[in-house]
Amino acid sequence: MQVGTCWVFRIDPVEKLQEVMKEIHSLYRVYSANPIFGVQYQVEDRAAPLEELTVQYEEDDIEITEDNAASDAFVAYYAEGGKDRDEEPVYNEQLGLAVENLKEGYT
Repeated sequence: MQVGTCWVFRIDPVEKLQEVMKEIHSLYRVYSANPIFGVQYQVEDRAAPLEELTVQYEEDDIEITEDNAASDAFVAYYAEGGKDRDEEPVYNEQLGLAVENLKEGYT
């Protein structure tokens, strides 16, 4: 939706009309080049250039191994058998969750 303002008035003589039209046109050009929206601000700090913010990529010195035997949680869970009921859950601070206690000898 576009909203506009239409002013209607009469200016006599025609020469005065031309002067007023030039003045209104001049004011409009100044306003449209630097409009005032009711908010005043000053830029105090400028952001640093991208070159200063860019950091060099460094590759991590880690090695990923594929040893699944030591980390299979289901094997440890069912290894001793007799798993016909769940234990009471306890709050684990490291995880932030309520979990079932590990059996003795597991970490």
